[in-house]
Amino acid sequence: MNLDNKLKTLYKDGLVNLGNPFEDNFTSELKKTKNELFDYFPFGQDDNLQKKTSLDFVRPGSYMIWDILERNSIFSKILEQKYFKEMAFKVLGSDYIINSFYIRKTPKINETLNPHIDYQGGLSFSILLDDIKKNEGETFFYPGSHKLPPPPFVDLNKYKNKEISITGKAGETFFWFPDCWHGRSPNNSENETTILMCHLGNNSHPRIDPTGRVVNYNKNVPLNKTSKTFLRKYFSFFGESPNNLLKHFIYCITYFKISKIAKKAISEKIIYTRKKYGTNEVDSFSIYLYLKSINYLKSVKIFVKSSIKKILGNKISENIKKFQI
Repeated sequence: MNLDNKLKTLYKDGLVNLGNPFEDNFTSELKKTKNELFDYFPFGQDDNLQKKTSLDFVRPGSYMIWDILERNSIFSKILEQKYFKEMAFKVLGSDYIINSFYIRKTPKINETLNPHIDYQGGLSFSILLDDIKKNEGETFFYPGSHKLPPPPFVDLNKYKNKEISITGKAGETFFWFPDCWHGRSPNNSENETTILMCHLGNNSHPRIDPTGRVVNYNKNVPLNKTSKTFLRKYFSFFGESPNNLLKHFIYCITYFKISKIAKKAISEKIIYTRKKYGTNEVDSFSIYLYLKSINYLKSVKIFVKSSIKKILGNKISENIKKFQI
């Protein structure tokens, strides 16, 4: 496997398929372990890691098991793989943080998880734990979208032809950027499909997983001492902006265009930053293309709605919404 070429594709598209880097018996063991866990947790765990006993979802359309690293040592072996360590190091530097590591099962459901982004400057990977075909609850992506506005502020119909789904055989592994647009397709089949997901950041990244619990998967990694600097506060404020167009744009301008600040932030491993690839061809950012991609009418509507919500408060806004329905 040529990781240099894979790395270039990752930085260019925000997504890359590594194929199956595991031996056949390891993939089979992963599937077996996954099946055993979901035999015990058929509807996954709630955010307190307790067994769910009902069909309702804690997360839209899927059942999660959050503490798999603590439950079976086979999952730790994934993090010991050479390809994983090299990719994480080349993107995030040494002492990277594993923020969450879990499995997600999607039953038959006619529901799409709409395109969104998570946070900037991180790295994620997904491993298929079943053979997954189109419209079987697979994750989909829009290559190159990590340099565009967040999905709520664009006309997604214009990008529909660029959407790709991560389908394939069990064991296939995909690295991707959390700020690349992604979502989940409905599962129209009778097969329940499962993937493993892992989210990472540099060593300033919060050590809190999606359930809100503090995790310490990197016991040998000390806390970053730059946590109280202005630069850290700046990137912390602008780097987590999945639903804020202005903050997202300012982050992109700072990270891609103001090289002196970006270089300092990256070297100090400031929160929500990752290394750049290192060539103008791959690291370039078009302000024109970014601004051209914005659906301004849609953006104004979002701004007006959010402003009204702030003025009236969440409770009154929800009551008005119910009254309109």
